[in-house]
Amino acid sequence: MQVPSRGQPNWDQALNAVLVELDQDITGHEVLADAHGLRSWADSRFARQPASLDAFLADSEFWIAHRGSGGEFPEHTMAAYSGVTAAGARAIEVSVQTTADGVPVCMHDATLDRTTNATGPVASYTYAQLRETVQVTVGSGLLGPGWTPQPIPTLREVLDRFWGKVVIFLEPKSNASVPLVQDLITTHYPDSARSIVWKGYYLSNSFAWARSNGFRTWGYVDAATTDAQMDAVDANIDMWGVPVAMTDARMAAVVARGKPVICWEVHRTVDYQRLNSLGVRGMMAAQWIYLNQTLALTSAPSVAEIAPPGTLGVARYDPVYAPKFDGAGGLYVNVGPNQSLLMGGHRAPADSGYRISWRMKWPVLPTSTLHSGIAFCRQTDDVYQFSNANDDDGDFSSPGGYHVVMRAGGDMQLYSHVKGSTTGTQLGTVTTDAPVADTYMTFETDVTPTQVILRRTDVGPYAVTADNTTYRGRYWHLSTGSVATAAQLPHFEITDVELLP
Repeated sequence: MQVPSRGQPNWDQALNAVLVELDQDITGHEVLADAHGLRSWADSRFARQPASLDAFLADSEFWIAHRGSGGEFPEHTMAAYSGVTAAGARAIEVSVQTTADGVPVCMHDATLDRTTNATGPVASYTYAQLRETVQVTVGSGLLGPGWTPQPIPTLREVLDRFWGKVVIFLEPKSNASVPLVQDLITTHYPDSARSIVWKGYYLSNSFAWARSNGFRTWGYVDAATTDAQMDAVDANIDMWGVPVAMTDARMAAVVARGKPVICWEVHRTVDYQRLNSLGVRGMMAAQWIYLNQTLALTSAPSVAEIAPPGTLGVARYDPVYAPKFDGAGGLYVNVGPNQSLLMGGHRAPADSGYRISWRMKWPVLPTSTLHSGIAFCRQTDDVYQFSNANDDDGDFSSPGGYHVVMRAGGDMQLYSHVKGSTTGTQLGTVTTDAPVADTYMTFETDVTPTQVILRRTDVGPYAVTADNTTYRGRYWHLSTGSVATAAQLPHFEITDVELLP
């Protein structure tokens, strides 16, 4: 069998298929008369050494794949766990619910409504019913229709695959799951405390059991949890968990308690920069690949209709603002006005000296003064919204950038914008041929050390050149601009992001 290259389409799913085939091959050898072909014989003599939690926590900072990197893969599926660990993740988060017949399965929510093709509580289904009729479909709405439905894995399947290979932050989400998970890991996975962290809400009464059985614990708090409330349970908590929405002052106070602090969930570089400045050591990342690998994506994101790492709407884990695909090569966001998509995985290869080649159309033309375009030359990957102050990340927000205003009447304009201001400064304008409904316009945006140049090349060509060096940066966004009507929202194609000759 051949292990797939990570560059090929659907590499994560192909890798998972190879791993499943490998497991089947190993199991098949157990029918051999020769005891040396038995998995039990090999396990008894060549027991795997669990991944070292001590070594993991010894690093000055450490990264955990939140829900298996649920912003890049269908959350809590074997495809997610396989994909992110193949990409290099040393730790994954695993949440557990329990079926009506007592089988622990990997699922965050108590109900199936958000992430699957079914509805109702997980606990109302037998395992056989889940396996036969229910699949995880959250990928198609959040990550793109190229994701096929995925089966819900049992905890046993996940531990069989990943125990001893990576650190696992394990959380029984329901009361019924707690004793089942406790029994499973202590009975069937010896010395699990070396690589499993017992995770839960800080008021959980299961932490005492975990500590008495040698497990390290991670207790997560609310944004408003007080010091007194934390003091009451501190003896059973080894690491604290804080939400990204917690204030800086409160987060700094939790860090000052002296135990390692892990924040969830981390989606953007700007999140990491803020958390790192506050002394947070652990990053529970929903975009693990985007934040941990040097990406140089050049292929169009619509090729496989799967959102590449770092293609982010303005809201976290929200399919309403997630990238959509039109089935004909186009990418869009299905809400407006003033919405955007970060093209983080397609960020420019340098702060200047690059070209973004892109196409845009309106399926139905808006009125002549309405506009859409891109924002670019931003220093970090914070949220950008046209006509907003774009300063939600304070000192870590991009100081500003440039944006293209392509109006439906044909005017093509280049603006600069500065953090804290809801209006921009026009740097240049040219009247081009009037756009045609449902017909792509083609653009090149060049950033040199001394100039910013915008061209429309499907007609003309037309160009706007600004001798401006105020902003230079690698991050850029697709922007709906002022268009609000759903049928008129712009569709984009990304042709290339490259260094200038």
